[in-house]
Amino acid sequence: MRTAIHALGRNLAAGLRLALFLPVTRAAFRLSVVQLVLIVIVSAAIDIDADWVRAAHEARFSLLGLHGEIFALGLLAFASALLAILRRDAALYVALPIVLLASFPLIQIAHVLPDLPRVEPLLSERAKAALEYVVLAWMFVVAVRAVHVCADPARSRRGAWAVAGGALLIAPFWFAPLLGPLEPWWREVDAIADADAISPASEAVLAAQQFMMDRAIDGLDDENSGTTDLYFVGFAPDARHRGFVADVDTAQRTMDERWGTRGHSIVMLNSPATVAERPFATITHLRKVLLEIGEIIDADDDIVMVYVTGPSGREHTLTAVNPPLELASLSPQGLKQLLDAANIRWRIIVVATCGAGAWIDALQDDETLVIASSPVGVRDRDCGGGLGPGAFAEAFFGNAMRRGDDVAGAFDTARKELAARQAGAPVMSMGPAIADRLKSLRQHGKGRVVASFDAARRLTRQ
Repeated sequence: MRTAIHALGRNLAAGLRLALFLPVTRAAFRLSVVQLVLIVIVSAAIDIDADWVRAAHEARFSLLGLHGEIFALGLLAFASALLAILRRDAALYVALPIVLLASFPLIQIAHVLPDLPRVEPLLSERAKAALEYVVLAWMFVVAVRAVHVCADPARSRRGAWAVAGGALLIAPFWFAPLLGPLEPWWREVDAIADADAISPASEAVLAAQQFMMDRAIDGLDDENSGTTDLYFVGFAPDARHRGFVADVDTAQRTMDERWGTRGHSIVMLNSPATVAERPFATITHLRKVLLEIGEIIDADDDIVMVYVTGPSGREHTLTAVNPPLELASLSPQGLKQLLDAANIRWRIIVVATCGAGAWIDALQDDETLVIASSPVGVRDRDCGGGLGPGAFAEAFFGNAMRRGDDVAGAFDTARKELAARQAGAPVMSMGPAIADRLKSLRQHGKGRVVASFDAARRLTRQ
């Protein structure tokens, strides 16, 4: 066993030289079936750690990741066998996988670096894409070197064979995700319903949804004449992770208990656990709620807070997932159109999603306060969801808004807390008119809520 481990170390050292484009020969590698098995184990172990880094902080180990490893290894074995046959060199069948996989640990580590929590916020989406292409090119060049090192130097056209063989050898790693069921080794713990759960598309649920939506809207109280009222709307359209439910529930609880929105708040969410209990988060329901609120408020006096949370898709749209229903995603422009159509003038919009700062340009104006959980191009550590409230929801709604009397001050408190925890950097845009309007907003049972325009101007981030 000691001999095998020593040989593995020599293979990894030689592979490192190959990956760094240092001189290395086939003789530097120890080629055997035992070494092939050990190299595969090392490669899989690195993949397990890499998937753990990419997974949300609530994740569990899944043996389904083994399917992907076996599938990719099978494709690599096929490519190696084909090269061995074409080159009429049986030794290539074992040599090529060992040499290639021995050179991959450094590439695997480099591939996961952009996903590290402390590195990811520093990189733009363009930088991440560029790094991805660099890694793919690196893999190809290393594969070419692997074939060149393994090929018999006495045979003709060694260089041409190396390029063609490298392309064939690397194909499994490039195209395996398109051909096979490559599942990660770590899967996020979510709230996906089991086989016995009620389908959101069943007739009973759809009928109940109509009833629940009507009841929720009927439960909204009219505005209080002579007082600036605050209304709260929570919207969490992704049913895959229960953390988003916790986010909107935390926000509604704080707004009801601390900011006096009880009777003036409504939450729509998608969750397999509440299909027959709470209104779905759909564009149709959101439009209906905002139109109703627009009718019962004093548009010149009252303020409406809309909190949306979940992962985002193309063009920064808020992803709506509630299988088997096919739902439309919510875009920043779409939310603005809904608010405009409802004649809601004074707005506080809180967005918690990946790169939430992209929503600011579409939503900001003189009469709107926009708070985004992260700057443009930044993926928050918890924007993929988890089991409990995300870091932003806890910091802003769970702590700052619950203790403070000032929206701008609560944002600053949350921003400092998140910075101290290295859990995100929220941004804000506050129009001068909404800053002045917030001065007349009364906190439930606690006197006045004051939003200093000077503080707002200092805290505004565009």
